[in-house]
Amino acid sequence: MYSVILVEDEDIIRRGIKNSVPWEEFNCSVVGEARNGEEGGALIAERNPDIVITDINMPVASGLALLKELEESGRKKPKTIIISGYDEFEYARQAIELDVLAYLLKPLEREKVYEAVEKAIGLLEEEQRQRESETSDFAGTVEVVLAEYLKNPESDLKEKLAELFVRRKENPGFYRLGLLQTGQLEQSALSREPLRRKMEEACPGKRIFLHQRDRFTWAILITGIEHPEGFAVNETALASILHRYEFGLSRAHDDFSRLDCAVEEAKQALIGNLEEEGEEKLRSLEHIPSESELHAEFLSAIQTRSLPLLEECSRLSAELFVRRDYDLTGCLNFYFVLTGDVIKLLNDCYGKENDTEYLGLMEEGYELSVRIKNHYSIRSICKRFEDYTRKVISCLKEDEYLAVSDIVRKVLLLIREKYAQDLSLGQIADEYGVNPSYFSKKFKDETGCNFIDYLTAVRMEQARALLENTALPVAAVSSRVGFREAKYFSRVFSSVMGMKPTEYRERMRRDGTGREVEM
Repeated sequence: MYSVILVEDEDIIRRGIKNSVPWEEFNCSVVGEARNGEEGGALIAERNPDIVITDINMPVASGLALLKELEESGRKKPKTIIISGYDEFEYARQAIELDVLAYLLKPLEREKVYEAVEKAIGLLEEEQRQRESETSDFAGTVEVVLAEYLKNPESDLKEKLAELFVRRKENPGFYRLGLLQTGQLEQSALSREPLRRKMEEACPGKRIFLHQRDRFTWAILITGIEHPEGFAVNETALASILHRYEFGLSRAHDDFSRLDCAVEEAKQALIGNLEEEGEEKLRSLEHIPSESELHAEFLSAIQTRSLPLLEECSRLSAELFVRRDYDLTGCLNFYFVLTGDVIKLLNDCYGKENDTEYLGLMEEGYELSVRIKNHYSIRSICKRFEDYTRKVISCLKEDEYLAVSDIVRKVLLLIREKYAQDLSLGQIADEYGVNPSYFSKKFKDETGCNFIDYLTAVRMEQARALLENTALPVAAVSSRVGFREAKYFSRVFSSVMGMKPTEYRERMRRDGTGREVEM
C-alpha cells in the first residue's frame, strides 16, 4: 500500500482531500497531515511517503520551499502533486523545475485529483518494475539455489548461497525464513511477483527471495535485517491479497550454515510451537505419536471429557503432518475418519434418546466430514476439528452457544440468497439481538473464516459465473454481486484472482470454459 502525506494550511481543504478520495481503492493510505511546509518537511523525513500533496502558498514555509528542501536533501523524493489558488506561470514554471507530477488549481475538481493520484501510482509501479528487472538475475539465482537446498538439505548448497551474496558484495545481514500456507481461494490467484511485492511492503527495506514448495506452501527468505529484536512482518499486507493463510517465521540468523535450523523453526512457528525468546525447545519427531495412537487418544479425550488431552492431541496432530513435509492429504484423511468415529460415538451413546441437542451435534459432524475437505491449511483443519470436539465434550449444554450456532447457519443461507444487497455483521447481529463481537467469533468458529471474507468469497464466486457465462459489462457484473463501484470491484477481484475481470473473461473464452449468453 502506498503512503500519502497531505500538506495544506486550510483545514477544510485538507480534510476534503482526505475524506473525498477513496484511498483504499487506489491502494493508498494517508499516513500524515501538516499545516505548513516546515511541518510537512519534518513529517516527510520521518515517514518517507510515496506521494505528497501540498499547497504552494502556506505560512511559515511554502510548498515550493518544501520541494526545494526535498531536492537538496539527497533523499528519495516522493511523487509530488501541487495544489494552488494561483493560476500564474511563475508558480507553474518553478513546480515543473522541481519535478512536480501535477499542478492542480483550486477549487479542486475530484476527477483531476483522482487522475493525479492514478498517475503517481502508475509511476511508482513502473519504478518498482524497473527495480525488479535490475535485480531479477541475482534474485533468480538465489531462489534457484534456495529451491535446490530445500529439496536436498544434505547438500553443500548453504555455502553456495553465502557465496552468492559475497560475489554480489551485498551484506545479507541477519535473515529469517518464513513458510506461508495459503487456502483454496488463493492457489490459482497467488503468483510470485504479487507475493514478492506484498512481502516487500510487509518488510520495508528488506530483500525477499521466494520458492513455491507446493501449490499451497511458499518458502520466503528475508535478508538485510539489521536489528532482529525490532523486526516484525506487517501481515496486514498479506491479508490484503489473501483471504486465508498461515505464516510461520524462524528466528533471526546471521550464518547460512544454520539454514536447516531456520527451516525447522519456521515449521514450528507455523503450528504455533516456537518460542520467540529463550532456549530452543524444538521437539524431535520420535516424541510425536503415530496416527493410530493419536486417533485413540482423541477418542479417549472425548470419552473422558478431557479438554487438556484434546488440546494436546490437536497440537501433536498439527505437528505430525507439518513435519511430514506438509502432508495435507494425510491430514484430511486422518480427520475425515476420526470425525466419522466421533459421530458413531455420539450415536452409540445418545442415539436412542432422540435428543435434539445431540442430533444437531451429529448433523454438524456429518457437515464437518464433508466441509473439512475445503480447508487447505493443516493448522486450520486441526483447529476446526478441535472446535467441534469441544462442543462434543460439553454436550452442548450452553444454550447461548446453540442459539448463536443456529443464527450462523441462517446467516450463511442469507448470504447465499442476498449477497447482492448491503450486508454487514453489525446489522445482522442487531437484527438477531446478539453481541457483534461474540457473533463474529462464533461465525469464524463455525465457518473457518470471518464474515466479510465469507461474503467476499460468495460474491467472487457469483462474479466468476457471470463473467464466464454472460456478456454483461464489468460494471453490470459489479452491481449484480453487490458492489457499488466497478473500480473497487475490479480491485477486489484482482486481489482474489490475480487478474482483472476482463482478463479473467478473456482467459475463460480462450480456454473454452466460458459460455457467454445475453441476459
